[in-house]
Amino acid sequence: VDCMWGSWSACTVECGNGTRTRDISQAATNSGKDCTGPSTEICIITSCTATHLSALGATAKQNGDYPDRPVTLAIDGSPTTVTGQSLGSGGCASTIQSTNPWLQIDLKAAYLVSGVRVIIYNGGSNLNVNVHVGNSVTNNGLNNRICGSSPYDDSTNRDAIWRNVSCSPPVWGKYIVSQRIVTYRFLEVCEVTFNYELEIAILE
Repeated sequence: VDCMWGSWSACTVECGNGTRTRDISQAATNSGKDCTGPSTEICIITSCTATHLSALGATAKQNGDYPDRPVTLAIDGSPTTVTGQSLGSGGCASTIQSTNPWLQIDLKAAYLVSGVRVIIYNGGSNLNVNVHVGNSVTNNGLNNRICGSSPYDDSTNRDAIWRNVSCSPPVWGKYIVSQRIVTYRFLEVCEVTFNYELEIAILE
């Protein structure tokens, strides 16, 4: 009886390069042929082109923490949204009052970022926020390319809602920095997530 391989296992990753394994399901007996070929091989999953990630697990800093509004609230995985009302206490990070306040997120690895989703509170005054993406920490990451801007909002509504910023073309970077372009106001960020494109290397 010849040796027989069992089925290949699932790939070890959902996207990109991984490995899969197989075991011998029947050993050779009575002078049968031994199994040949590898028990482990590379598998490449290419059916996904973009992945949505929370910034949970990253680190962050901003130009000063407002009391009881630490920067960690922007990356805690708990989105806080309100419409037409005051934000209240807790739930969202807030800078101190300053001109062009900013919040920086360190993703701990470089991604090809194709978009950023951020909950920013408009406390009843104009809101115009630029989102920078890149690998430089110079000037707290504000020297990196502007990936995009949130829509300018000059309404008096008090909203904390998801705002989508597209990066076209996508930008390689480990730092995402949101900066509000305003004279002496706060930047209140309730949560940040991002999309990244997968560049899959074929392994030989």
